[in-house]
Amino acid sequence: PRSLTEVVEDKIRQMIVSGDLEFGEQITETRLSEMFKLSKTPIREALLRLSSGERLVEAKPRCGTFIFSLTEKEISDISTLRIMLEQGAIRAAMKANRAALLVDLGKNLKASECLWEKIDLAVYRSLDHGFHRLFLIHADNPYLLDTYRMISTKVLAMRNRLTFSQEYVRKSIAEHRDIVQAL
Repeated sequence: PRSLTEVVEDKIRQMIVSGDLEFGEQITETRLSEMFKLSKTPIREALLRLSSGERLVEAKPRCGTFIFSLTEKEISDISTLRIMLEQGAIRAAMKANRAALLVDLGKNLKASECLWEKIDLAVYRSLDHGFHRLFLIHADNPYLLDTYRMISTKVLAMRNRLTFSQEYVRKSIAEHRDIVQAL
């Protein structure tokens, strides 16, 4: 069974990803404690984990605790790291689990193509994230997956605040098809 701290950590992470907690927003243990109807101890521990691991929250001495926010350079750095990790994961996955990777990518692509006519952004975002995550899962390298996890929540949080046009989603699905065919 998961600890109360882990449950709270997941809830706060999801609130950040979904936009219920905004970038740069100040949060307090008291507010979260009242929101979740819990004591401050699991809240404090969850905030510490989110601060030290994924750096989703930042504790500023004598100022408070804030949801992360990113500069243009940090967005660029995260995007560059994501590309590097995915490229390495593709190479590793093609060596370690080529057949299984292609099957799973095919399933994801088929589900994505169902969105061609009627786009549901939440479903698209989930499938898109899953598509890219498959490379890391099939790379069979837990260190690579852990490193990717460190930035993936921030990537999801950024992407969930964007509105994608139907044209963008179709282009993304077509690019995924091209990737699968190339592999």
